[in-house]
Parts: sequence; structure tokens; C-alpha cells
Amino acid sequence: MTGKPLLILVGTKAQFIKTAPILREFDARKTPYRLVYTGQHSETFQLLESAFSTRPADDQMVADMEASTHNKFLRWIFRFWAAAFKRRQQWKGASCGLVHGDTASTLVGAMALRCAGVPVVHVEAGLRSPRLLEPFPEEIIRRWVSRLARLHLVPDQAAARNLEGVRGVVIDTCGNTLRDALAMALAGWTDAPTSGGDGDYAVVSIHRSENLGRKQNFDFLMEEILQVAQILPVKFVLHPTTRERIHSSGWLTRLQAAENLALTDRMDYPEFVKLLVGSSCLLTDGGSNQEEAAMMGLPTLLLRNETERPDGLTSNVSLSRMQLGSAREFVMRHADKRWSLGMISGPSPSARVVDAIESSYPSGGR
Repeated sequence: MTGKPLLILVGTKAQFIKTAPILREFDARKTPYRLVYTGQHSETFQLLESAFSTRPADDQMVADMEASTHNKFLRWIFRFWAAAFKRRQQWKGASCGLVHGDTASTLVGAMALRCAGVPVVHVEAGLRSPRLLEPFPEEIIRRWVSRLARLHLVPDQAAARNLEGVRGVVIDTCGNTLRDALAMALAGWTDAPTSGGDGDYAVVSIHRSENLGRKQNFDFLMEEILQVAQILPVKFVLHPTTRERIHSSGWLTRLQAAENLALTDRMDYPEFVKLLVGSSCLLTDGGSNQEEAAMMGLPTLLLRNETERPDGLTSNVSLSRMQLGSAREFVMRHADKRWSLGMISGPSPSARVVDAIESSYPSGGR
């Protein structure tokens, strides 16, 4: 790719994991780019850089911050826009700007790029939920970013159909870049396993606003987790926002007192993959977790009413629809059982992402 370097904006841990294989592909091709951290999340980023052998960011818009509460999130937004205003002239020379997924960083990053006159490339574009407000605010973010982007890189044909009539070019990357990240994590094992579940425990991971921000949903899930821990040991992986919510809600004492329930800090990606492989099942509200589980074959209960992702729904992923007792019933079916670990193979979606960018913006054209 000739011309001026492109910008790559990363704001959250999940974005980092899915963008890391793209960075590695650009590096392999010696394609110039500027990596920019938005600062929405910062916890574990150095661990992830080490795990994926990516270089540190060229720029961090908001330093030393973790937008884990509403007040911190508002402070981050204010500081982000102050930093984006200062960078308008600097960014104007970029051939294009890449944003990923459906987080706040995706939206404000796309808006800031457009304000600087930089064409927006949206990776993992086209995902849609049946309801505008579920998940909130991710579904609204996806739709807004689709209006801002000029190159839409979708993971499959279903996502492409969702973008019919959209302005710009839609390209199917034939998979999610998470496939490459997962393959990298598994490739680092000395003895690659063929099955999972040897650890006889359940992994729990929740972080979505729809579950943390609604007291009814949050209390319901905490009760469900306590019920699950009576059947099978639970490793509850805490996102920063989840940790803050547990502390502020008064649930910490009950969770700490529960037998067979361990509150676990987030870890780097290879460690998390090992944790999943050792588990009998996964309970999560995360879209990326759903995709990982679908590829791995890990029995998973999705703690949501709706999902924009079809991954695994006809095989190993079940949608709880937040029904009472659904977690307990699910775990009872899978406790102490082994499951076959799927083969992570196929053409690289990250390579297709880079191919699409290089062909669409070879010399800084708009």
C-alpha cells in the first residue's frame, strides 16, 4: 500500500483482541499505519500487546483512564473530544481510519475521523439485532457508524444483506478476525488439546450495559450465578465495569461468601482461552465470547434477550432470554461433561480486511 499511513483506533479490550491480527498482517506487509488508543479502556492492554506481539500505540488520546462508571465514562468522552479537536490537522493526512465493532470508541472514533475529513473503514460491520434498543447502546451505535463509514467490512453475507442500500462499499471478509486471534492463542500451546471441560467448572463473564445498568437484570443475574455455584464451581471473570457495579450494588459480600465461586480479575487473551478450554460451560452476555465459543464448540448460555450474532445458535450456544432458572438448568446439563474442541481453520479474515483496505485506499483517495 503506497501513500500516506492509515489510522487504526482501538478503545476496548475486545477491540484490541480482534484488531491485533489485523495489526500483525499490516506489519507483515510493511504497511505504514498509526495505532491510536482512545483510552476508553486501558486495563490489561500491555498484557495484550505482549500476548500478540504488537507494538505500543503511537498515540493515546486519553491516558491512564478506565471508563468503568458513568462518571468516568463522561469524563473520558469530554477528554476524548478535546484530544480529537487538537488532532484534526494531524489526522487530515491519513488515507483512511479504521474503527471496529460497536463500542462507544467505535462511534466517537468514526465521528472524529469524519470531522477531520478522513474516510471511515468499519470492521465487523452489518451486525443487526431484531430490536433497536436491545442491546443498548450497541445496536444504535452500529447503525450510526454505518452512516459514517465508506468501507464496510462484514463478517458474512447476512451482515452484507443488512447493509443493502448503504452508502459506500461493502466487502465480505468471510469470517470474524477473532478467528485469527483465537488461532494465535491456541497455536501457543505445547500440547494442543482436542477436548475441553477437564477443569469441571463454569466460567461467567458479564459486562453489557443492558445487564449492568438495569437493577432488575443485574440482581437477577447475580442470583442465577449463586444458584449455578451450588451445582458447579464458578470462575466469575470481572470486567472493570462489572467489578465497579458489584462493589456499588452491595453484592460483593454475598458473592465473596458463596462457596465454589471465585471472583477473578481479567487476564491476557491466551490465559482466558485456556480458562475457557478447561471449563465445562460458559455463561456470558458478550458477543465476542459467543463467537469464540461457537468456534471452539464450548457449551454456552447467552445471558441476553436477543443477539445480533448467529454464531453457534444452532449448535452449542443457547439464548437464555433472561428466563428464571435457565442458568441452573443449563449448567446441570453440562456439569462434569467433556466437549470436543473445534478446529480453528480457514482463510484469514484479517488478511481479507487488509486486502480490502489496500485496494480501496491505495494512495489516500477519498
